Amino acid sequence: MPGTRHAFWIRNGPELPPNDVVELAVAAEEGGWDGVFLSDAVSEQHTEPLVQLAAVAARTRRIHLGTWVVPLPARDAVTVARQAAVVDQLAPGRLVLGVGLGNEVEHTTLGVPRERLGEHLDASLEVLASLLEGDAVTRHDEWFDLDEVRLNVVPQQRPPLLLGGTWPARAPMRRAGRWDGAAPFWSATADGRTTQDDPEARAQALREVVAYYREQAAPPGTVLVPRVSSWGEEWDALLAELAVDWVLTGDTYDAGDLRAGPPR
Repeated sequence: MPGTRHAFWIRNGPELPPNDVVELAVAAEEGGWDGVFLSDAVSEQHTEPLVQLAAVAARTRRIHLGTWVVPLPARDAVTVARQAAVVDQLAPGRLVLGVGLGNEVEHTTLGVPRERLGEHLDASLEVLASLLEGDAVTRHDEWFDLDEVRLNVVPQQRPPLLLGGTWPARAPMRRAGRWDGAAPFWSATADGRTTQDDPEARAQALREVVAYYREQAAPPGTVLVPRVSSWGEEWDALLAELAVDWVLTGDTYDAGDLRAGPPR
């Protein structure tokens, strides 16, 4: 897939202690992968991804570091911005922030009101982006009560914000079109490794979501799509046909497999 970047998705959590995550990321860089993305969900016991990425940044030099995805309404946007800025200082220009609404289980676990979640996310994105651009933020509304909040560490350039969303919901893709990119998935593929869904339906869903997002986005809009090796060559051919920007694979936690390199 010429021009496509390949990232490895690590489900950082009970299966993988923090030191193991760092070693896998190092192995991925040695194998020529373009990025490593980490999960974020308290309800699924994922370790804090940006703290984890700071450790990865200290051990790597080239590979991009990303989140897939931070449930922003369940997090404090100021804290996320502070952590992201530190990662960018340690790995200039390598951070990619995948963010989204999060799921109902996460909201229930953390007591996040589900009314007007989209408005909450929009407000959080505005605060996050402004802080990462070096602005002082003053905002008093139902979501934030901030007076001249400013980061003492600012990224050289604001990390791209990719908006996650479960297709066929269209509002997340419209929101993604207002930011830097989309990280779509659908319920049958949310675990990133195994799925029982129909290959033809999966392919059709991908065509639909990519087309819909690109109608909303001002170019160049970034598209990140999950990949599972068992989906076969047909899926890889479709990713190439659609010219997606990032392919996110999450099949193995074996360092040797990662050193063998990504699919090409």
